[in-house]
Parts: sequence; structure tokens; C-alpha cells
Amino acid sequence: MAASSEFSVRSSTGSYDVRIGAGQFRDAVASAALVVVDEALVDRVPATGVPVLAVPAGEETKTLAGCENLILRMRDAGVRRGDHVVAVGGGVIQDLATFVTDVYMRGLPWSYVPTTLMAMADSCIGGKSSINVGDVKNLVGGIYPPTAVVVDPEFLTTLSPTARAAGFSEAAKISFCRGPEAFEGYLAAYERFGSEPEALIDLVLRSKRWFVEIDEHDRKERRLLNFGHTFGHALEVAVDHEISHGLGVAVGVLCATQHPSAGTGPQVEQLAAHCRALLASADGVGEALDRFDPERYERAFRADKKHGADGFHLILPAEGGGVKEVRTGSTAQDWDLVLALTEQTIMSLKGPTA
Repeated sequence: MAASSEFSVRSSTGSYDVRIGAGQFRDAVASAALVVVDEALVDRVPATGVPVLAVPAGEETKTLAGCENLILRMRDAGVRRGDHVVAVGGGVIQDLATFVTDVYMRGLPWSYVPTTLMAMADSCIGGKSSINVGDVKNLVGGIYPPTAVVVDPEFLTTLSPTARAAGFSEAAKISFCRGPEAFEGYLAAYERFGSEPEALIDLVLRSKRWFVEIDEHDRKERRLLNFGHTFGHALEVAVDHEISHGLGVAVGVLCATQHPSAGTGPQVEQLAAHCRALLASADGVGEALDRFDPERYERAFRADKKHGADGFHLILPAEGGGVKEVRTGSTAQDWDLVLALTEQTIMSLKGPTA
């Protein structure tokens, strides 16, 4: 079936196609020698006679132990060098598949079918794997792009309002990082999402493509996409992962907008209001924030891999639109500022206007 939208992404290993449209999922599975799928979606995989390995889509899966488990199951399934793997699922499945296909027999070709809005509109391009180690989120990983990305809107019907809010949070962040025009386009596409989901996904992925192509290995421009992540990743740890990554990023964006070095303006206000509305539409946010542990938050925040020896490296709103990288100190006084604005943000989300 023809895609409603198709474009390519340049990478150091060659270009790969992104196809968006109904019916693309079945076409992708037909080319697989092995399917790795979120266990909650295994019944949606068409029977083609190839091995199907179902894995849980929890944070405990995207660990070194989880990767080892999948590698051994692939060996037992008879996977050989050159076999094409199709991964079906959200961000956890993507992280797992990216890392494992990169290292299994020194690399296997693979395609990705994202099934969450967050994966459809964000992580499906760029080729990153992020694996948790101990209490540190996304400490290890690599960059190993797929040979194709297949976005099929049929999976949107499986998502709860909370999962959609998580996806919209990342989509809003990407478009805001790309600049005022992209963010305006996102807000317009958001209003039409119910009838035209492909339009928003296409717009956001093309916005992210710019960062991926100009800085594939995350050295300069692509770092700007960490907007909200330094705060958000630490928050996820501090609430014992009771809040999803996308919603953690939404809270992190709100924290970033409150930093004294952040730019201000109408679009920053629009972004903050949008993130608050998304968080209000999601279940369990207040209960998760009640678990906030300041000591775990500090440890996770200080351990963030984006910081340097010179202090904290934060991505904050820039004056006039977009974002900027700001370096601050990491003294006790600098930390007190971060903790205070985080706690103020949390209190505002738990209040009557949340």
C-alpha cells in the first residue's frame, strides 16, 4: 500500500526511508526474518511463519541484562548475520532493538515500526539506543540507524490519553527547538490531529531530521533536542519511574522555562500552557509527583551525561524563539536554584489548576 508521506534521512551509514501511512505495518513485517515486538502487541503481528520474540516494554527491559536476554533468544531462534529484523513497539523496544542489532554478530539490518505516538513523532529517526545501567537512565548506548522506518497510524487506536499526552509532549518540544515557524505549524497540526494524524507526525519528523542530519552524533546542534530532558530524566528517577518519559519531559520543559537564564516571550508561554494542558489530560501525574525524592533527583541530575567538568549544561528557551545551551556552575548554590524551581513546578502541577 502506498505511503501518504515518504522522505529519506541521511546518516553516516547511508540514507534510510521513512514511510507514513495506513497499511505500512503489514508490508514491513512481510520482509522480516525475525520480529521483535512489545508483548502487549504480539497478537497484531501477521502470521508469516518467521520467529516472533515478544518482550515486555518496561524500563527493566532496556538494561544490559535485558539486552543479553534478547541476544540469547535470537541465537536460539537461529538468527544469522544478514537476517533482517523488524522491531515493533514503542521507545523501549526501539532502544533494545537498536542496541542489540548493532552488536549481534557485529550488526544486523533492521527496520522499525513505532507504535506509540512518542516513538512515531520523535525517537523513530536518529538511530540512537539508550540503555539504563543501575540507577542511571540512558547511561550507555550508540547510534545505529535502521534501514527503514514505517509509521502506521493504525496503532494510534491502541493508545490511552496518557500515552498520547506523552507523545505530544515530545512532539511539541521538537518543533519548539526547531524554531518559531515549526512550533506554529505544530500547534495548527495538533488541532487537526484527530482527522489528520499523519500531518503532525510528518511535520515533527521533518523538523527533527534537520538536527539528525546536521549533527548525527550529538556533538552540537542535536544536543538542543535535550530541552526538558536533563530535568525530566532526573525526575523520572526521583519518582521511581512512576511517570513516563514523555510526561517527564513535559515537566522538565516547564522547569526549564522557569530558569533565570531562560528566554521569555509569547511562544514560551504557549509552550508552557500546552505542556500543562497535556499533563492535566494524563492519569496519575499528581500521584507520581507525590513520590518525588529530592536526594535521588540530585544524584540523577548531577549524573546526567550532558553535563561537563565545568558545571551543568542546560538547554533553555532562547529569546526570540527556539532554544540555547547554557552552562552554569554546579555548586551547592547552583543546585539549590535547580531544586527550588523544580519543586515550585511540581507544586504548581499538583495545585487546583493542574
